[in-house]
This record gives sequence, C-alpha cells and structure tokens, in this order.
Amino acid sequence: MKKIIAVIAAIILLLVLLVTVLTPSDETDLCTPSGLGSSRGVAGGVPAGELSLPEENALSHTTSEFGMRWGSMHKGIDIAQGVGTPIYAFADGVVSAAGSASGFGQWIIIDHNIDGEIFSTVYGHMMEGTLYVQVGDQVKAGQHITDEGYNGEVEPPGPGGAHLHFEVHEGGYFTGGSAVDPRPWLERAVEPGTGSGDTSTPSSVVDKERQPTGGDLPPSSKILSEDKLQINSIRIARSVAANFPQIETIGGWRPVDAYPDHPSGRAVDIMIPDYGTDTGKKLGDDILAYLYGNADFFGVEYFIWRQEYIPANGQSNIMEDRGDPTQNHYDHIHVTTIESGFPTADYDFGSAPAGGSTVPGSSGTSVNDDCQPRLGVDDHLNSDNIPDELVKWIELGGQVCPEVSSPLLAGLLEHESAGFQANAVSPVGAQGYGQFMPGTWAGVGAKVDDNGEIAGPPGSGSPSDPADASMAAARYLCSIAEDQRPLIESGQISGDPTELMLAGYNAGPGAVQQYGGVPPYAETQKYVKIVPETAMKHGY
Repeated sequence: MKKIIAVIAAIILLLVLLVTVLTPSDETDLCTPSGLGSSRGVAGGVPAGELSLPEENALSHTTSEFGMRWGSMHKGIDIAQGVGTPIYAFADGVVSAAGSASGFGQWIIIDHNIDGEIFSTVYGHMMEGTLYVQVGDQVKAGQHITDEGYNGEVEPPGPGGAHLHFEVHEGGYFTGGSAVDPRPWLERAVEPGTGSGDTSTPSSVVDKERQPTGGDLPPSSKILSEDKLQINSIRIARSVAANFPQIETIGGWRPVDAYPDHPSGRAVDIMIPDYGTDTGKKLGDDILAYLYGNADFFGVEYFIWRQEYIPANGQSNIMEDRGDPTQNHYDHIHVTTIESGFPTADYDFGSAPAGGSTVPGSSGTSVNDDCQPRLGVDDHLNSDNIPDELVKWIELGGQVCPEVSSPLLAGLLEHESAGFQANAVSPVGAQGYGQFMPGTWAGVGAKVDDNGEIAGPPGSGSPSDPADASMAAARYLCSIAEDQRPLIESGQISGDPTELMLAGYNAGPGAVQQYGGVPPYAETQKYVKIVPETAMKHGY
C-alpha cells in the first residue's frame, strides 16, 4: 500500500455515493448505462512519433519556470491560459495517477517509455470532474486528458490563479526518478491537433466517421423551437441535429412541468426514432456517449435515458417505473444543462465537437447481467486465527467477486496490519487493517451497513473499522481484477492472475500495466508471494 498514495485516487470515480433524485425507486441500480465503457479522446492528436505541447501555444503562456521560487523548489513550469483550456498528454503512455493530490487539488501522472527512456509527466491544479482518464488508461500524445483549473494551492486563489503546473520526471515519478526542467522537453514538442489521426478511445461506441461541422452551428428545423432555451441547451440541440441525421425531432422549452428544467430553458428532449428496436437503442446509446464525452463542453448537469438517471459527474441509478415509454424516457434522451444564460441575436455557438466518451463505472464492484455482486465460492474460511470482530466481514468480502476469496482477503489484511492491528500506522501514514493512506481512503473507503453494502459517501467510515476496512479492501481488489481481465486475455500483461491483482493493490494498477506484469519493485515482488502464503493458514 505504500506506493499507492496517489495512483489509487482515481478510484474515487468508482465509489461515488449513489445519487437519488427525481423520485427514484427505493431499489437503486448500480449498473452503468448499457453498451458504454470509459474514457474520452480528441480528434487530431500529433503526428506519429511526435511529442505534444500540453496546451496549445503553451510556450507563449508560461508564468513560472522550473527552479527555486519563494524559498522552495518549483519542480515544474506553470502555463496559464484560463479556466477550461484543454490539456493534452505530452507523449504516449499509461496513466499511473488520476485524482486528488495534496497541493494540486487534482492531478494526472502519465508514465512514458520512449526508446527505452523512462519518464513521467505530471499535470496539476485541475478541477474535480474534469479528469477524462483514469489509472491504467493508455493514452496518445496530443490526447485531451483534462482542462486547466485553479484547484489546490494557486496564487491568487480562485479563477484568477488558474494554470497548468507541468512536471517531467526522468526515471519515472513512482520509480525513483527526479524532476528536471521541463522546458527542453517542451521545446521538442509540437502543437496538439497537428496530427491527422483520431485519439478517441478505440472501444468507444461513437461513430468514428462522424466529423465536426466546423464554423458556427446553424439552426435546424429538427429543433421544435429555440425560443426561451438557454445557450447550453441550444448548443446541444444544434450539435445533435448536425451530427445525427437520423434524429427528426428535438424538443425544448415548455411553460409548465413538474420540474423546473424545461420551463427554465435548461433542458432538451432528443426523440429517438424506432426506440423499441436494436437500431433505435444503439442510436440513443451513441448520442448519449457523444454528449457524455463532451459533457463539460456542453455544460451538462445530467441525462435520463431508458429509465436511467445519469449525472455528468457521479453514479447513475434506475428511476421508478412511471408507466409508459415517454415518462420512462425510452423514446427520448432528456438532457438538463447548468445555467448558461440566453443568447444574443448574433451569438456564436461555435462548432460541434467530434468524438466523445462512454460512461464510467458506477461502483468498482464486479457485477453480473442482473447488476448484482457476483458471489464467490464457499471458501471454508478457517477463522481460528482471525479476531472475532473481523470474521463476518472477511466472509462477506470474499463474496464480492470470484477472484477474492475470504482466506486471501484475510491474508492480505493480516499482512498489511502486522497481525490484524486495527490501529496500525506505517511510517508513511498508512492506516488500519488495509493500510490505506488518508488520501486513498477518501476515494476508496466508505461506511458500510450490516450487509457489507456501501451506506455512506466516499471517505466515510474508518480504515480501522473491521467492516469498513474489510469491504473496502475487497472492493478495490475486485475492481483491479475486473480491469486486468481483458489485459490478461489480450497479452498486455502476463503472470499469475492473483499475483497481478495483488501487485495492483500494492504498487498500483498502472505500474502493472507499465511493466506488463508484476513490477520489478522488491517490495511488490515479495508482497505477491507473502500474502498468499499468509492466506494458507486461513484456508486458502
């Protein structure tokens, strides 16, 4: 756990508290929208083999250089062009950290290997909800990964202090490397968007032949009326009309509704032709993926599609059955936007973005087609050497997914906490049974109920609580195993699946992918052997 202070932070996206709005049913669903995966891209990138500036025209907008500053070492270069300026991956690589970080608010770290040279790039001060990659993602140079913000320690505080803090670590950030002056590296790079390829996620359900319209988005006869619609709503309606010729009708403002979205001009309804067919459902899924992937650009607050409430940032849930296809949103996609004001007569709506994303997973727990936790086999846990207060939770933790048995979970907790010590604290501050760093617990941890199910927001509960700690460790192991399964099948990583999963827990999933297997760290190499050995006495 000592090496994962940062690299697990992105898991916060997988454990967001279930959102309950719009009178949802009492039984919420932890499934992701059907047919959708995770990550977003941007068309163009840079020519093959080139490095990309992290922002367009970055070298003309540097505000602070590498070196001593205010009595301490400034390990990077600051680039300031305003809140929301797109930030791009410097080089091809694998994301090893994405999420909360002290001083940075939110950060991303990408590990690179160019001609055998290992280095990492660091991107800091982004806002929550604007990270478009997660740990383990493979990215391309020039790929849109986040946007400029003012999170963390910036001067002056607030939007006026917005900038990208960019670092380069030769030898790798998590592998003992050191920060070097980024300027020589940046001077080797080219402008993002100068490539001719498409850096969007290969598995995206978005049609790769769809292109941006270019120029100002024109009005469309498919939009029933733009009167009384706010700017974000009009931009969405025009972009969908331009990119999806199958759509014939897009509704918007109405004077009276049970909710304020339509009367305020903040919502549109995209009617899906043949919604009851596979073709209609796929069209709706494609439109949802396109809009979700560009949710920040469009200022989306939430979607409803096929009875599922999908926030732009957060966890989706199934709503109550309202009785017909329209009320259940099977025949249309409802999109509500944040306040954006009303356009002037000559307002320029820009052009429709290309590419998009798919919706991130909702809980990090492996689920089957019925969206229920997959139960493991009866592991015949030997509880003789396990404290009584832990037995129930270790047994429940061993039922989250097939890859994590109760004895294995017991072995991990015993090893991590030096003999099931609830208040164990490592020299670097890792805490409790699973040795979670405070920043990690804020994303992975959560209070659980008597059945081991999440009952509190991310970061609630305690790493020293038997229930909270056991279930958090099990959920995280299962999410690692789930993510690693296709990588093992494709040959991207190799080795014993249990050892690969444990290596991800100890060193971070990105490190496993970077090295194609168990990383060559002495601690991790020992860890993947000693945990199963410890588990043997618990029935493993």
